[in-house]
Amino acid sequence: MRSLVIDLNNFSRYPTLPVGSLVAVLRASGIEVEVLSPLARGVKGYPRLTRARLWGYARDRLSYWSAVSTNGLVRAARDLAARTQQPGSSSDKEAVLRYASEFLARSPDVVLISTYTQYRDICADLARLCRQRGIPVLIGGSYLVEPEIVADFLALDGVSAVFSGEPEGVLADLVADLAHGRDPSRHAGVSVPGKRPAAPAPPLRDLDRLPWPDYDDFPWGLYPNRIVPILTGRGCGWGKCRFCGDIVTASGRTFRSRSLEHVLGEIRAQRERHGAELFVFLDLKLNSDLALWRGLLERLPDAAPGASWTASVHVDARTDNGLARDDVFQARRAGLARVTTGLETAGPDLLKRMAKGTSTQRTAAFLRDAHEAGISTRLTAILGYPGETPADIEATTAFLAAHGATIERVMLNRFTLMLGSELDLELQKEPSLGSGAPAVMRGAVQAATAVVAHANPALAERGHRRAAGDLMRVVHRINRKRLTARALAFEGVM
Repeated sequence: MRSLVIDLNNFSRYPTLPVGSLVAVLRASGIEVEVLSPLARGVKGYPRLTRARLWGYARDRLSYWSAVSTNGLVRAARDLAARTQQPGSSSDKEAVLRYASEFLARSPDVVLISTYTQYRDICADLARLCRQRGIPVLIGGSYLVEPEIVADFLALDGVSAVFSGEPEGVLADLVADLAHGRDPSRHAGVSVPGKRPAAPAPPLRDLDRLPWPDYDDFPWGLYPNRIVPILTGRGCGWGKCRFCGDIVTASGRTFRSRSLEHVLGEIRAQRERHGAELFVFLDLKLNSDLALWRGLLERLPDAAPGASWTASVHVDARTDNGLARDDVFQARRAGLARVTTGLETAGPDLLKRMAKGTSTQRTAAFLRDAHEAGISTRLTAILGYPGETPADIEATTAFLAAHGATIERVMLNRFTLMLGSELDLELQKEPSLGSGAPAVMRGAVQAATAVVAHANPALAERGHRRAAGDLMRVVHRINRKRLTARALAFEGVM
């Protein structure tokens, strides 16, 4: 049996971990696999944060002004510009379809597409090509767990099934069913055309039973550096942030860890196989499991001598969150070159409403310790969260200005209402959020981006726009820095 796996996640810095996992499971089951990576034909991946350009501040101000404007013409012009700049342009689509036609000429028995929702149009054309050749198509992806999005993809001509959840446990049987014309909906998490979307499959529990991802088919020569992605667990050990969409994705639901030995074994094997000295840990929060976190800090130097790595951590309110000064310095000795953590806001009341579980005091101490240890730090922040006041923004601006010397990058995100997040569920019950005016109103689901439109009139008020502009100025100043030498290899990675 032969399968084609099409990667429409299309990372441009390192191989796609979920696709590598699918490939490994299929090959372990005796199923032949080919992998279509659009990067091999010049299709660039989704852009990540890199050093800000001189004119970046003016551009960011203009972008924010157009986003919060109440002028209909301004909003329409912005929407048009956004559509033209969205990943999956016509040139990208043409390149992917030409490349896919080469694989399809070899008549695989099944085509599997792993995709982000914004590549729906490319999925539609790929499914149509497969239907013309009588090849069944299975589609899955991180956000193909919400009924609205599943139904949207099921409606594409040529799609045989959509999988919601983590497919590795049933993948081989599911592919065999599709190849032999059997009904795949006997498997949990499988939706088929003509029926209501199925509930997502239960999260996998014993992650050590899965084979290590297989990255052999990716275009290694086109990545700027040889970086291997590693995932030590699925889900988030905190898992309470009200705005977070990651914890409702296919693999983000509930927290589970692999064993330290399994993780270290993979690091050794991938390092030897691909000649890599750079690793990116893709865990939502690598310090979720403290035993595994501290085990990595102790044993990673022996498993991969001289390796450098980057990760995200959560500076949460646990008495021991694994990020005390001694932990941070040990992480640096273990090869940690760059770390990301979520500030989101420095407004204490807003932090509580977000259920972030952090404090500015502990975040400041962590930044100081990481900077003194020689670790490059990156923060994420949110602008426009429901209930945010100019005072909240001013607090965030003051925090970044005071600690700017310890921060090398800030990813400032305009708030998006993620489909299925706790905040979204609350707004579904009560479409207007907020006791006073102006209130936040929930709008239509945007299947192409897995977000929900919302209206927040407070963002257009003069005081709010002035505070936002001051925040963007400080962020731009920080993002104009050059990364430290050890972190340069991870520029644009996270």
